[in-house]
Amino acid sequence: MNRNEGIFASDKKNILEFPDLLERVQAFVSQNYASLISKEGGKNKAQLLSYIRQYLTQEHLGVENLTTDQLIDRLYTEMAEFSFLTPYLNFTIHNVEGIEINSWEDVKVKLVGGGIEKAEGHFFSPEHARSVFVRLLNKSNITMDSAKPLVRGHLGNKIRITVNGGGGTLDEDVGIAASIRFVNPNNLKRKDLLSFGTATDEMLNFLCAAYRYGISMLLAGETDAGKTTIMSIIMSSLPNDKKLYTIENGTREFDLEKRDQDDNIINNVVHTITKESEDPKQAITQQMLLEHGMTMNPDYICMAEIKGSEAFEAIEAALTGHPVIGTTHTDCCENIPDRLVQLASFKSSNLSDKTLYSLAVKAFPLVFYAEKMPDNVRRITEICECQMVDEKPQFTTLYQFVTVKNEEVDGKIIVDGHFEKCGTISEHLQKRLRKKGIPEKLLQVFTGGEKT
Repeated sequence: MNRNEGIFASDKKNILEFPDLLERVQAFVSQNYASLISKEGGKNKAQLLSYIRQYLTQEHLGVENLTTDQLIDRLYTEMAEFSFLTPYLNFTIHNVEGIEINSWEDVKVKLVGGGIEKAEGHFFSPEHARSVFVRLLNKSNITMDSAKPLVRGHLGNKIRITVNGGGGTLDEDVGIAASIRFVNPNNLKRKDLLSFGTATDEMLNFLCAAYRYGISMLLAGETDAGKTTIMSIIMSSLPNDKKLYTIENGTREFDLEKRDQDDNIINNVVHTITKESEDPKQAITQQMLLEHGMTMNPDYICMAEIKGSEAFEAIEAALTGHPVIGTTHTDCCENIPDRLVQLASFKSSNLSDKTLYSLAVKAFPLVFYAEKMPDNVRRITEICECQMVDEKPQFTTLYQFVTVKNEEVDGKIIVDGHFEKCGTISEHLQKRLRKKGIPEKLLQVFTGGEKT
């Protein structure tokens, strides 16, 4: 048969709707060649394609407006891969940062830059949606069934997934609800953040220089605020001869290795992740990774997400003189010390809040906040210096985004605002930066003596 031959009713074939044909082919393959569509079946792609072609030919089956090869490829994608989600998951479709599935028939795609559109494809039924996700999760050794319908995990590097598979927690006609998030899918760089309006050049220069010259900092923000990307850009500005040690929870999202034209690694970076286990003795926690990493002579440390008692270890590491960067979840800069003290107290209940606040603020004098604003633009909306004054944290706003007004145009919110430089770092922080070797000319840019 000619490769480009169309399959139409006039071709004297049994023309079916694609879902009906898929069901028949799946039954045939499952009955005769089940191993080919197991999670190890990717090695058998050519053989499975051959059997699909054989079955279609023998039964004279086709679908309107699809060539034989197009039909075979689509059937394979449905049976051995992940339906219309496949090109998103293997990054064939670009400029996508997330997929939101509210039901089997409501799938939205979140684009880089804030746009939202319908997915290029759809599920055929609630059952079809569940079967695709069972297969998708199974590939990553994640089990989802009626007894365990709520799951979270990672699909390899840089893809986070949260799924509700029903099991009585959703209406039966919904089928499934899920959120898939791609972490920095387009490998965004500093220039991209500037073009998107995430921050000003001076703000990014300041954060990079402060970390480079020894100042620990914490970034807070809501989910989907771009925190991982911002931290990646700050850490990527470190000199190649300095050793960076990163700690992440569950999967590696940072990719900070630098390579030369011959693909040789030219910087010093160690990426680590936690390891869960049903046996607590076999689990590897963030605390354990930090304690181990401190003996590996790191120049810089990243505790990607501080959400538990590892906050105490992060404070201790910063107080030893190691610049530490990390994130936590609060709703503004001024609540970051409160959150840090709350988490650290799980590990150090013998210390008073007064002592913990003093330690936390000394450890992390710089705090900043990122958020996705109503116009879908991610911005660093505030950078502050924090100091203890009269035994209480006191904040000096260094940079902030000021919203003048919001307008609704064609159903979309337009934010009219601008970034402002509001204050200057303290003499104490300037002294710390000088001690760590910051060039005076660069320091003067941030204190008002020079212009960028």
